[in-house]
Amino acid sequence: MNVDFVFIKMTRRQWSIGAALLLIALTSATARAFEFGPEDAFNVRGKVYAQYTMATEDSQEYSNGTAIDPAGTPRRVTGNMIQNRYFYAPEFEVNFKRLLRKTPARKWLDELDGRVTVWGFYDGIYDYGPKGWAQTIAQIRREELQLNTKGYRISEAMNQNAEKRNPRDIYGASTRFNEAYVDMAKGPAWLRIGRQAISWGEADTIGLLDANNPFDTNIQPGVFMDLDEARIPLWTIRGTYELFSTWGPFSSAFFEAYWVPGWLDTTIGPLVVQSGSPFSLPPPANAGPNAPAGTGPKLQIFQHLPEPSTANSRWGTKLQAVVARDYNLAGWFYTTFPIAPVPVMQGITQESGLVTTALENKLTNVIGVAGSFYSEKLNSIIRTEVELFNGEPGFLAYKNIGQSVASGFSKPGSYERTNILRGEFGLDRNFFIPALNPTSSFLLVSSIVWFLNTDETSHKDFRANGIQKPSAIERQQKGGAPAGFYSGPQCDNKNYVDPVTGEHLPCDFVNMNKLDGFGQVTLRTDLMHGTLTPQLTTIATARGAILFTPSVVYRLTDNILLDIKYVNTHTFGSLDNGYTLGVGLQRDRDEVFVRATFQLN
Repeated sequence: MNVDFVFIKMTRRQWSIGAALLLIALTSATARAFEFGPEDAFNVRGKVYAQYTMATEDSQEYSNGTAIDPAGTPRRVTGNMIQNRYFYAPEFEVNFKRLLRKTPARKWLDELDGRVTVWGFYDGIYDYGPKGWAQTIAQIRREELQLNTKGYRISEAMNQNAEKRNPRDIYGASTRFNEAYVDMAKGPAWLRIGRQAISWGEADTIGLLDANNPFDTNIQPGVFMDLDEARIPLWTIRGTYELFSTWGPFSSAFFEAYWVPGWLDTTIGPLVVQSGSPFSLPPPANAGPNAPAGTGPKLQIFQHLPEPSTANSRWGTKLQAVVARDYNLAGWFYTTFPIAPVPVMQGITQESGLVTTALENKLTNVIGVAGSFYSEKLNSIIRTEVELFNGEPGFLAYKNIGQSVASGFSKPGSYERTNILRGEFGLDRNFFIPALNPTSSFLLVSSIVWFLNTDETSHKDFRANGIQKPSAIERQQKGGAPAGFYSGPQCDNKNYVDPVTGEHLPCDFVNMNKLDGFGQVTLRTDLMHGTLTPQLTTIATARGAILFTPSVVYRLTDNILLDIKYVNTHTFGSLDNGYTLGVGLQRDRDEVFVRATFQLN
């Protein structure tokens, strides 16, 4: 086994960044947010962190190599660095009322504030990590590996003039204005205009029901990346109006609405680049237009972006109230682009003969209701939520992929819209175990998340967003039929048999159950008067995957946090069992990371 112990090969740039962060931390142990200007109207705060992540497991065969080196050594090798992330998020806030002094606007408005935040990171994996990652990036740049492109029209992909995607821009470094908005309030009305994030659904660990805003899923949110760090804000107009404070059994009733103009912002999450990062999921990258002969079909993966137009505007309305003083109830309707797109085969380009697949992401309606209350019998907070995702693009392997192949790539595939119910039942409880912690309580956050595909029938056997089975990938790596070869009518119809042999044929795509789900539990407590916080999160899926993420946070000061986290995943049963949407896809991705965070608060 070839292991590059890169954690002792630190470059001058890496040492300088780490030393600067350490110097800030050591010299700013009592630092607080900076306030200045007239009546302290301006406020500067934020955080930075440095994180080092090491693989604790070799990736499995179906994740190895690329089209250029299909039998290559594992891309994630035990002991190797897989991430060295430096993250920064400065925040600037201003109280405009304090600046207005004695003007009429100061007296008339109850609130007039502004906020700007920057989100950015740098990861050294391509500069001083295991050399295989820089080599793969070079192969992508030379177009030896599959083209990863994006654009607003399918014709751009078929004419090969779509914008090429650079993995470095996704995994190596990025900076953006994360938030930039103004808040205004007068009496019962409140308004926020600008770039902001909205979260109406539950998001304990994995944000399955939290779909108002897109997420960066290249590093799985809630597991390998903080959920709030992965959420992508949008340019939005959002308002809230207090309908009444008391009305019979109802109290604290609010109406909320927002609009994301489609001509201004149709942002969706960036698409995973195969083999582009230690966090890329299988299959490995296939051949590109400049690949050597004999490396298999040459591919183009095209991210079909929503075209900027008013028709692609996202919007939503929500009504929330407290009933009988104890029951928090809410109902909403909004439109969104689903987090996970579906692949649709488009055909072969004329210029380079690239087999082109487009990832489609269309507006979906979401109708949801939620409620929470405190149960004296259980001594716990009970949370419930149900959402109907109406018109979400679905994946039928033959319809999306196979029928185009069967036509000799002369016709594109298509997809069907589905209606999927998603819901959650949660229980949160504080309790004491004096023998383990005599001074602080334990917090238990638990939930069961489920989803039901109401359009699934024996003749419509939906698959999991085009995820290929590991067994199909390994078959291709051993010289057999390409992964995805078995995508015929048997994939969509459970009753289909081969007209010649009468046999039930296999399908290369992971099945999606009609009813599926997972459970998640987080348990944490504070030790040493809040200085030390151990936590354990466990996620178990109905398909046979279980993930453990123990972590410990040590609060050196109010501004300096040191933490360590271990991610460990197991699946049970046959090769494909447990390998489906969710944590099952991470079953060969065990890792441990250490992080030092400095925050102004």
